[in-house]
Formats: sequence, C-alpha cells, structure tokens
Amino acid sequence: MRELTKTDVLRKTVAGRNELQQRSQTMGGRQRHILILCDGRRELSELCALMGDEALQLAQPLLAAGLVERVRHGAAADGDQAQAPSAVSAAELAQAVAPPPRRSIALSRMYMFDMVERILGAQSGPARARLRGADQPESLLPALLDCLGLIAELAGQAQADKVRRQLCTMLPEEWVRDFEREVSELLVTN
Repeated sequence: MRELTKTDVLRKTVAGRNELQQRSQTMGGRQRHILILCDGRRELSELCALMGDEALQLAQPLLAAGLVERVRHGAAADGDQAQAPSAVSAAELAQAVAPPPRRSIALSRMYMFDMVERILGAQSGPARARLRGADQPESLLPALLDCLGLIAELAGQAQADKVRRQLCTMLPEEWVRDFEREVSELLVTN
C-alpha cells in the first residue's frame, strides 16, 4: 500500500461509517475528526490546512484499517461521489434530520415569561402576574398582547418586534393570524 500524499482524496467506507456510528473508542478525537472529514471531495491538503500536517499521519492508519479508501482522481468531478452517503454536507444532514420547530401555547407563554424578565427586569412584575393569570388558552393571547405592549412602551418598538416575530414561530399556526391582527390593531391605537 503506497503512502498517502496531500493530493489524495479519501472517502469513508462502510466500515468507516459504522465506526462513526458505533464509537468503539479505539481511536482518538483528532483521528475521528479526520474520519468525519473524509467525504470523497476534499484533498488531504485541505484536511492538513484545517488540522495541521498531522492529518496526513492520522489518515494513514485509517486507510490501513479499511475505514477510508482512496477516490480515483477525477471521480468526484465525474459525479461518482454524488450518490455516496458520505457526500452529504453536514448542513444538509442537519436540515434533513432536524425536527420541525415546536409550536405550543405553553412554549409561547414560557418564552414571554423569559422575555419580560430579561427585557423589563425589576419592572416585569405586572407582566409576570398577567401571564400567571393566563392559565387557559383563551386568556393567553390577550396576556401576550399586553406584555408585548409593555415591552414596546418600556424597551422600544424594535425590541417588541423581535419578540413578536419569535412568538409567531412558537404559537400554534391557527393562532398566528389572530395574534398578528391583534398586534396590528394594538399598533394603530397607540
């Protein structure tokens, strides 16, 4: 087996992917990072730029153990790698496996408790009391609006808009339209 060079491109084998999933504790953290980064698209020179020249020495045992394999020169450009599971970028993988954002009344209420405490500090007593009293779904929307109005009054409209936008991602979808309508009416009356 010839020595690796900085122009070599490595990709994980099935055994390499299994090693990452099972975490057998037989390799160190830096070597595990090298294995993760072997995606069939990066030359070892890129890995060396990221992790130092030691990356070349750390990759050699991975090749010998059958956890990675060399990619033919030009294979990545020919599209051979496009179908490989390891060719999926981390961002694409995270987006694919990320759960949809949670939406709930309770989450919205907890968020507003947190925001009035952070933004209003010692002046948050009335807002917290209003939220504590809103223990039923039908009373929560008016309480959120009151708190939002108080934030706008004491911390400014820009801060209130940030809180409103975040609340719209947390409220159940069927509540968002009513909430936005109520907020726009609140702005017109102020």
